[in-house]
Amino acid sequence: EWLGEVPEHWGVSQPRYLCRFVGGGTPSKDNLAFWNGDLPWVSPKDMKQDLVSDSIDKITEEAVLASSVNLIPSGSVLMVVRGMILIHSVPVALTTRTVTINQDMKAMVVDRHRLNGTFWLRHLQGVKNVLLDLTESSAHGTKCLRSEGFEKLSVPIPPLDEQLHIVNYLTSTLERIDKTHDKANKLIHLAEERRTALISAAVTGKIDLRGWTQPGEVTA
Repeated sequence: EWLGEVPEHWGVSQPRYLCRFVGGGTPSKDNLAFWNGDLPWVSPKDMKQDLVSDSIDKITEEAVLASSVNLIPSGSVLMVVRGMILIHSVPVALTTRTVTINQDMKAMVVDRHRLNGTFWLRHLQGVKNVLLDLTESSAHGTKCLRSEGFEKLSVPIPPLDEQLHIVNYLTSTLERIDKTHDKANKLIHLAEERRTALISAAVTGKIDLRGWTQPGEVTA
């Protein structure tokens, strides 16, 4: 119902038909041979950008062979599916190299004959509120995005060439928005610095206020 009408030549499908879902895991922390390797082990704390190529924690190939951890190929879309961040946000990111993930994440290896990875990333970002509606609280109070609801969600799928056009349009437009956002933040930061400097100067006697009157006040 949330989807409404889509262009006539677009398809409507479900994530379970468009992606292969891969879960994550955590190698034993007691085995030092599993850690400080070269493979990124992505967890929710690494999901702060659209593209993921690195992580705070890394594991070894030995950890992959000896645990429940899976290799996630480049061009896959990662999603946080468990954690309190799901109260207000559903972080997603596109992998730019082979990574692994922990158990609070899901990876979607897209069918590249039907779906562009960047388009899928943008789609999920655009339907954040729909995804938040699919979250539930576990017995411990932690928020979870249930796979069965998400995998059967109806999604609009344009032809691949249109997906690329949409991605290119979004890339150029978002770059302009981000530049404007950065410029505004710099102005805000500068204004805050000037505000602090003004207060400091006024309360430490750096400004001569003798003869100053409040605007609108009539002096005798």
